[in-house]
Amino acid sequence: MMTEQKINEDFLLLIVSNKGIIETSTIKIDDFFEDETLSIKKLCEENFDNISQITKFINNSLKLKLPNKIFNYCKELDKPYQSVIINVENGIQDIITKRELIYTNQKIAINKKNEYNLYEKIRELKSLILENILLWFKVFNIELAYEKAKKVPNMLVYSHRISGWSNPEYQITDNLKQQVKTNFGYGSVSYFFTLLTFKSIQITPFSEWIDYRYSSFSEIIRYTKSFRNRILVLDKNNMPWYYKTKIDNSYWLNAIEFTKNAANLSLTNEKEFIEKYIITECEILVNGLERFYEETKFEFIDENQLNIGNKTIIRQKVDINGYELIDFRTEKIIGALDFITKIIEYNSIIKTDEYSQRIISINRKFIPNVFIALENQNIELIKSKDNFDKFTIFHNELFEKEKFYKNEKIRLKIDFDIHYEKEYSEFLELLTKSSEEQKQHMHKIKLHTDNVNKLTEYINKYKEIIND
Repeated sequence: MMTEQKINEDFLLLIVSNKGIIETSTIKIDDFFEDETLSIKKLCEENFDNISQITKFINNSLKLKLPNKIFNYCKELDKPYQSVIINVENGIQDIITKRELIYTNQKIAINKKNEYNLYEKIRELKSLILENILLWFKVFNIELAYEKAKKVPNMLVYSHRISGWSNPEYQITDNLKQQVKTNFGYGSVSYFFTLLTFKSIQITPFSEWIDYRYSSFSEIIRYTKSFRNRILVLDKNNMPWYYKTKIDNSYWLNAIEFTKNAANLSLTNEKEFIEKYIITECEILVNGLERFYEETKFEFIDENQLNIGNKTIIRQKVDINGYELIDFRTEKIIGALDFITKIIEYNSIIKTDEYSQRIISINRKFIPNVFIALENQNIELIKSKDNFDKFTIFHNELFEKEKFYKNEKIRLKIDFDIHYEKEYSEFLELLTKSSEEQKQHMHKIKLHTDNVNKLTEYINKYKEIIND
């Protein structure tokens, strides 16, 4: 019986251009370890202690094929703290250490006349070995599939399961761009958005507040469509408690289909596309500019939550202040200047004079705030770089400490865990958290850099269009 083929497990899902028509396609994720998979499974299913055979197989058969590398790979897109470290030598040493610890614990149990199931512990170790090795194969295979996808003729977009912030932009047609915004592997604040841009107009009817509480920073994401879900979690009294983020690799099908349909509509019936995506947003945006200028509290709603019963629970009203408020207003208010120069050519569809005058009026009142925000963001950028430099000193010390533990493993062998088991476990946890913090520092620097560039562009746009 054939098993169901899965996105980002068995194949990548693509958008391709085929003679002027935008279509979906797939490419197989090739398995470069079929023989090795059969061998490691057979070894790990043996009913005796053959750990030395397993480590010998890993050393002889896998060491040359698997590079030592940290892969940004999400096993589950909506779960936190994910990456896969492939290091065959360290993996072998870890297996040997765990096996020796099993026998040490057996001796302790015998001396204390306690029960100890040696072969159950060996089976558990072999099960863990098999799980880790198969994950290594899966990570390596999909990395090669990404490279394979990039070489597909007329390929426009491909699915992925990359952890961390990613926002690649793809030119779908001559007039339509798509940006895929993801931060897979960040738990409850993981997201999966797509942003369409048509003739330099960003189609952003939705905004969402993303609050990284444990990292003490937030960001507002503008997007055209969301591809994450909220699952209602009930408390012990069976009452609504909170909404759990749900993102699955299968959601790529919805994302790809949405972009494909929008692109084909823009190619076959531009008037209908403009009415559906551009003019509707223009009316909503211009009618709300005064509110964006005057208010500081806004409701952020994930459109996928609208099918869930109690809408008062899923609407989160956020009191925005500081740069987030300026950023939100700037993109909405000064960004609306694009409509003055872009939708004028669509006068046959809708009159634009009223919109243009209202946009210009609110922009004149608002522009002084943008100059202040630019100055503040330059200051924040300098602070972020300074903080990153200080953090890097500590982070590099951890890598030096890791070298120490590696040397101690070689020196002490079976006695390593006796001396360092708890300490080393705590160190590995600290190193993992530090690696995550490194990503966050780098993201903050990128955010502030992007903010400086974005505000500068908005100021230049204002000067070019309004000419005060």
